Amino acid sequence: MVLSIALKRQLSVLLSALLASCLVVAEDNKNNPLLLDNHFSRGVRITPPANIRFGFLPQNVTREAAVCLPHRDCSQQPVWQLQQWSNAQDIADAVETQLAWLLHDSDGRIQKRLQLKPGDPVMADVMLEMNGLSEFAARSEDGVPRYIADLGKPWPHWLLSQRLNSGRLVQYRQLMLSGQIRMLFDTPQHQEGYNPSVHAARMLLAITVRNRLTGDYFWLTLPLYDDRFPHSDFGCQKCTESGDQCVTPRSIADAGIWRCPEDRVGERWWHNEKPGTARMIFRMPTRDFLHGDPVKGSWVYVHGDLLPFVQAGIQAVRQRENGRRFPADLFFYELGLFSIGWEITGFNHVASQLRDWQLDAVR
Repeated sequence: MVLSIALKRQLSVLLSALLASCLVVAEDNKNNPLLLDNHFSRGVRITPPANIRFGFLPQNVTREAAVCLPHRDCSQQPVWQLQQWSNAQDIADAVETQLAWLLHDSDGRIQKRLQLKPGDPVMADVMLEMNGLSEFAARSEDGVPRYIADLGKPWPHWLLSQRLNSGRLVQYRQLMLSGQIRMLFDTPQHQEGYNPSVHAARMLLAITVRNRLTGDYFWLTLPLYDDRFPHSDFGCQKCTESGDQCVTPRSIADAGIWRCPEDRVGERWWHNEKPGTARMIFRMPTRDFLHGDPVKGSWVYVHGDLLPFVQAGIQAVRQRENGRRFPADLFFYELGLFSIGWEITGFNHVASQLRDWQLDAVR
C-alpha cells in the first residue's frame, strides 16, 4: 500500500514536469506579434510638420501637449504615429467629420485627408489621401506649384510609423509580413517640367534593421505602389568582384557582390535641403510579396517572409562597409522603426486604404 502511494506521487511529479515542458515548448514556438494595434483601434499620435529648411511652410512645429486622433487627449495611448515630413499643413488642425480629417489649400483644393475606421470591412482601418500639386503650390511664394529639380530637395512624406520591439533576430525562423492595400485613385496632374526619374507617387513600406550594440542601421524597403512601374525589382545590383559588370539580380542567391544605394543625393549631400540619412537602402522586389496589382483598384494581399532579405541586407551592408560597424551574426541585430505611407515627389493626387497589417516573428 505504501509503495503504491509512493509510485503515484512519482508519477504525478513526472506528469507535471512533462506538462510543464510541453507548455514551455508551445510557448517557444508561438508567434511573437511585432506590430501592435493592427486595426488602429487606439488611434494615432500626430507628429507636427517638421524637417523643413525653406520658407512659406511651418518650421519644425512644436506642441504644448501631444495631439492624437480621434481622441485628442491621447488617452488611448496610441502606438502608431503619423509623420508629416515637409507637409504644408498640420492634420491636427483639421475638423473631424465621421472619423475623417480633411484639409484644403487656399484655392479650395483638397490637400490631404486621414480617415480612421478600425476593423471596418468596407472603409478599411485607415485611409491616407494626399495632393502633391497642392503641397508643392503651398511652398512657392506666388502659389504656383513647381517641381523639385532632384531628390536633394524636400518632398512630402505622409507616413504611419511604429517602434518595434523585436529583440535579437537570431531567435526567429521567420519574420512574416502580411497586410492589404487598395488604391482608391491616382490623378497624375503632370505639368511642364515633369521628369519620371524624379517625380512620382509611391506608397512605401520601410523598416530599419539595427545593430543593437552601436545603433548603426540600414533601410529595408518594399514599394507597395509606384505610379511609374507596375512592379519593382531589387533596388541593389549584384556585381563582379572587380565591379566592372553589375546586373539587377532575380534572387538573393544570384552570384556577385551587392552594390546598393544610400539615402542621400550628391557628393556634398549634407548641404542638401533634404540631406537624407546616408544609410544603405535594401529594396525588396514586389514579386515576392504583392499578390495582385494595386493599379486595378481592388484589395491586394501582401504576404512574405522578411528574414531572408534581412540576412541579404546584412551581407550587402557588410560588403559595402568591409565588415565595419555591421557584424555577420543575427545575434547583434533587431528591427527598429516600421513605416508605411506616401512619399510624393510629383503633383499626383492619390488615396489608398490599408487594413490588417501584421508582422509576426516566428520562433
